[in-house]
Amino acid sequence: MLKSVPQIMTTAALKKKIQTYLEVGDDKIIKAVYTLLEAQVKASENNVEFSKEQIKELNKRRNAHLAGKSKTYTLAEIKSKIHTKHKK
Repeated sequence: MLKSVPQIMTTAALKKKIQTYLEVGDDKIIKAVYTLLEAQVKASENNVEFSKEQIKELNKRRNAHLAGKSKTYTLAEIKSKIHTKHKK
């Protein structure tokens, strides 16, 4: 079972402890740590923040959709449009 990080450890102390674990760790632990870190990096790269104007536009479009005022397409319609455009 994993223990939580003690609140009194500084970032520098955590880095040092992790480095020690990696130096003496077996391949399985090293691969697990790498996978965890890689997933975290990818997740933070995909973190999108919208401006106030973008949020306003998204809300406008959402409200139009909910009110039935915007055009929507079925998956079959979208596929048909894609196939039609690529045939040209």
